[in-house]
Amino acid sequence: MAAAVLGAGLPLEARTAKGDKFYAAGKSHENKKEWDAALENYQKAIGEDPADILYQMGCDRARFQASQMHVDAGRKIRASGQLGEALLEFQKAYVINPGSITAGQEIGETNQMILRERQRVEQTGRQTPPEVRALTPYQEAQRRDGERMGRLLALPELKPAESNPVDLHVTAKTKKVFETIGKIGGINVLFDPEYTEPTNQITVDLQKATVEEALDYVGVITKSYWKALSANAIFICNDNQNKRKDYEDLVTKVFYLQNVFQPTELQEIQQILRTGCEITRVFQYSAGFSLVVRGEADRVELCSKLLRDIDRPKSEILVDVLVMDATTTFSRQITAAIASAGLNVPATFTPRAGIQVQQNSSNSTSTSSTTSSGTASGTTSSGTTSGTTGSSSTTGTMVPLANLGRISSADFATTLPGALLQAALSDSRSKVLQAPQIRAVDNIKSTMNIGERVPVATGSYQPGVSGVGVSSLVNTQFSYQDVGVNVEMLARVVENDEIYMHLKIDVSQIDGYQSQGGSEGVSEPIFGQRKIEQDLRVKEGEVALIGGVTKQQDDLTVTGIPGLMKIPFFGKLFSGRSADHSTDEMMIVLIPHIIRRPQYTEDNLRTIAVGTASAISLRHAPAKPMEIVVDGQIPARVDSAPAPPLPGAPQGMAAPATAPPVAAPEFPGLPRPPAGPPATAPPPGADSAPPAGKTARIRFNPLQMETGVGGVATVSVVLEGASDVASAPMAIHFDPARLRLDDATAGELLASDGQVPMLNKSIRNDAGTATLLLNRPPGLPGVSSPAGVLVKLSFHALSPGAATVAISSLAVRDSQGQPISTGSPADLTINIR
Repeated sequence: MAAAVLGAGLPLEARTAKGDKFYAAGKSHENKKEWDAALENYQKAIGEDPADILYQMGCDRARFQASQMHVDAGRKIRASGQLGEALLEFQKAYVINPGSITAGQEIGETNQMILRERQRVEQTGRQTPPEVRALTPYQEAQRRDGERMGRLLALPELKPAESNPVDLHVTAKTKKVFETIGKIGGINVLFDPEYTEPTNQITVDLQKATVEEALDYVGVITKSYWKALSANAIFICNDNQNKRKDYEDLVTKVFYLQNVFQPTELQEIQQILRTGCEITRVFQYSAGFSLVVRGEADRVELCSKLLRDIDRPKSEILVDVLVMDATTTFSRQITAAIASAGLNVPATFTPRAGIQVQQNSSNSTSTSSTTSSGTASGTTSSGTTSGTTGSSSTTGTMVPLANLGRISSADFATTLPGALLQAALSDSRSKVLQAPQIRAVDNIKSTMNIGERVPVATGSYQPGVSGVGVSSLVNTQFSYQDVGVNVEMLARVVENDEIYMHLKIDVSQIDGYQSQGGSEGVSEPIFGQRKIEQDLRVKEGEVALIGGVTKQQDDLTVTGIPGLMKIPFFGKLFSGRSADHSTDEMMIVLIPHIIRRPQYTEDNLRTIAVGTASAISLRHAPAKPMEIVVDGQIPARVDSAPAPPLPGAPQGMAAPATAPPVAAPEFPGLPRPPAGPPATAPPPGADSAPPAGKTARIRFNPLQMETGVGGVATVSVVLEGASDVASAPMAIHFDPARLRLDDATAGELLASDGQVPMLNKSIRNDAGTATLLLNRPPGLPGVSSPAGVLVKLSFHALSPGAATVAISSLAVRDSQGQPISTGSPADLTINIR
């Protein structure tokens, strides 16, 4: 009865044999991460027994995982730019688990992306690259913001028409000198209305100086400040604090520090910028380890230079810590003797029956009398004792004098010594090797604790209400102490591959326990420990012995009968000998290895000019012209250099001006765009005939084939007699009642030169249509071949009958975007038995 009651309250693993079979199959698929098949079997098991809780749990688990699997697959497909197939995966995820918020969100985002792509195709007549199509609405908004931010202008850079060094010899007023330099460099010179030039003329004699250098020289001798307003205009004013404050441009920059991990480091860097660059507007964002700096352009650029030098990857080291402990215990006991522990022969008085005796007890302070009755045996008797006091006493057997005559040797007994033969040898050795590794960043403390945490009583308190029976453990406070190998290290990599380390090593263990506070007290552990705290500097890979302890103990014990044990040779029969020898050795060894070294370049170590004590000003060397190598030659001028050849293109072939257009794709799950003129149709009035030499022929291979229901029919779309083929978008139409298109793959024609073509496919088996966008990568020339396969189609036969496959539209184009005539291909017929 009890079993029946308990069984009614607990779920059973299987209610039916068939449900159990489906459940086991679902469990097997679940172990293989085949979530669709697992969900299908769990649903079948629930169909057999809807009340089984195990079936329901398995179904819910598989439903969630299967839905998430399709969501992940959809995201991966969408990242490659295939929006239609991604939408199908998200829809499958939503059908499997309608409660999936993620699937619903992904469907909405993908629909927006498809509509956005359709609008782009309608506006431009071509499809965007896959990486652009794969951007979600949020990512697209971020991209637009990034482009807008990228159009923000930096400070104008002066670009004079004459960039070569010139010779300047002039004597004139200050404004005239500046205007002369401006005419040489082809730049406009503007003066502050409040600009005051010196009354005297100045003489400027410069040789091989650039325009910027000439402006700097004149500004120094006339105490003038100039700034670029554009690439060909400058503004000049008097150089004083007020004018600089009015006209010196401010810039803002965010510095993201990649090698700072502590808030204190961020504060130190902030202080360096404020004092070293004399800039006050420095704000730190501790969560992102970044600094926002606002100030004059030269000061902010100096901050950038200092942070470039300071924010370097820190060095790292790996230290092998070897703690070796070896213990040896040797014990030897050899005894072959009579009375090896000494001679102890007691004589015991055991009176016989009939001899009257009394027990006598005496002490130093008082005497008590004992009355005995009965027969005494040995030294014990029965009786009554009263009035016994004192600190020590002796007990003996009293015999009346009248009975002395009756005593004989039969009333005494003794124990004779026995012989002992013992030969024991014990040799025990134990070795303990602990070899942990600790990795540390330069100048950051690292700790490692290997062992146990042992509670230790640290204090006690008196409870407010005292009572009997309260354990002392209730009133005791405990702390925990690490026992084992405890390492604390602060390391720094210095020059010549040397490492400086500050070490604290504690090797401890529990040697025993000591009770505190009586029987109900606390048992305190007794720790044995070896501590080392040391500063050392070692080479990388050097074996450093930082500590060692050796403990050796010898014990020799000799026992025997005095006098007899000294007899030569025979004395061993009356003595015993025991020898113990123990050795305990411990050694701590460190072997450091440098994982990352500090990297300082010449730029980090060189000195730069930063202006004067009153104003920070940076000077730049002329920028070197960019060198472009074309066919192994460096052209004289960059602006006249031809475009470099494209990868995989023959020598002398430049990139096309525009990418070849592609047909608008079809996306399942959404209504088609309104009908209009095809993208490949020429404008009215244009010559529709293709250029000479661009004729070709398209056909199926084979044109007719036969298969059974459930069979697979693989056909190819072949292009013959075409040259410079770059794209071939097409639309396929088939009978959905008899055929299902499983897959379409690119053929070898567009990949004949080793370049992988791009194939975007949208298959709608319910409507019997498929859109295949086949293109070579943009910028590459087309391919030429007498005949080759464009795409391969794999159909699955569904029902018997004759099924027709046709190419409803095709637009083969060359690398310049010009159409290639192919004619109308014949239809493919598949006879299904």
